[in-house]
Amino acid sequence: MAYYGTTPLFAPGPNPRAPALPWRSDDFYAVDDRVRGGTSHSHMGIVQYPPNSRGEIIFSGFLDTTTLGGAGFASQASSKRFPVPLAKERFHGLRIVVRKQPSWTEPSNPPSDGSIPGGGKAPVTSFVFEIKTQEPPKRPDGRRESVVVWEWSFAIPQQDGVQDVRLNAQLTNDDFWVFDSTWDDFKPMYRGRPVDPDTAGEFKPEETYEWSLMARSNFQAQSGPFTLQLHSLSALPTPDELGASNARAVDVHEQTGPADAAWADEKGLPAHSFRAGPTEGASVARTTPSSGEYYGFALFIFATVLWIGWVLWALLPDSVLLAMGITWYPNREWAFLLPAWSLFAVLAIYAVFIANNLRNTPELDDIANVTDSHQNVLHVDMSHSAHTHLFEDQEKLRQSMHDIYDLPPTYVSRQTHL
Repeated sequence: MAYYGTTPLFAPGPNPRAPALPWRSDDFYAVDDRVRGGTSHSHMGIVQYPPNSRGEIIFSGFLDTTTLGGAGFASQASSKRFPVPLAKERFHGLRIVVRKQPSWTEPSNPPSDGSIPGGGKAPVTSFVFEIKTQEPPKRPDGRRESVVVWEWSFAIPQQDGVQDVRLNAQLTNDDFWVFDSTWDDFKPMYRGRPVDPDTAGEFKPEETYEWSLMARSNFQAQSGPFTLQLHSLSALPTPDELGASNARAVDVHEQTGPADAAWADEKGLPAHSFRAGPTEGASVARTTPSSGEYYGFALFIFATVLWIGWVLWALLPDSVLLAMGITWYPNREWAFLLPAWSLFAVLAIYAVFIANNLRNTPELDDIANVTDSHQNVLHVDMSHSAHTHLFEDQEKLRQSMHDIYDLPPTYVSRQTHL
């Protein structure tokens, strides 16, 4: 899935488009209300099957409000910072893409007796994206103290028709919800309560120390099992940065249509698209020519003059050249020998490249034919794999939930053909 105009931060692995980092469940750690005596819990997992969701990450768990008197939270904090600094001069906000039909459903625990599990008034549909811009100090017992957190809340739309104001309706499709935020959407909070903006100071996303995802009860407003399957996290550039980074600026009204442009103007956002580039027939506004275009034009003029001089040298009679005042010129044999030798040199280059490729091609039984420097092979015991499918091995299945792995070709061949 392409994201025209955005800067990807995290995306399905193993090798997403730079500068994005691949999702890894090992990069997250739980920060649940158990630190305060609660019973809520959360975890992260990587999707291995089905293939169309492979590499996406699932934030799931159970939100309980009965233990802490209506309060409760379950969150996963990332130990990996954003791959690029999110300076406000370059970026306008964040985009989260969520799969509508998750590949995993969190079991209800404790089981429901007909009411909402966990003691809340409604199922969990609202989530919080948190950014910490300062390192939390630690208490003498090793626990971290609370600090001001910048939070952006978004809600998964339900059948009642109520939609989140930050839902990008133009990019949302049958498979994904798309949520766009601006930096103004991030509000300062302290232990779940708003903080005076004057006291909190300015939000500086480029100084992000830690970011996390949270499901919070909002004081008994929601509870129960929850599942949020994330496809990607991207940064939205400012309109000026978007225009400066593209040598060819696409006319938004032509590419996305007047409705898209009107929606972007209304929301105060740049009109981004999942399209990989300008659509066919879209008008393109030319920017100032680059230095490469000047050099190319000069090279074209030089080559044209050289070709005309070569033709005149090779074909004009001596009498015409003498009449023009040209009394010395190289032997005309070179006008035919040089092109002939050049043609032979081109054919020789083809032969050299073919020979070099044959020399560097590994043998058919070489392991380099099926692996490369980015391999991440899951070790499988071949003595037991002939009769046991990998998905039936619970230990291997738990291990595979932490990252994207490559299966040995011998194992794949046995499962497919035997």
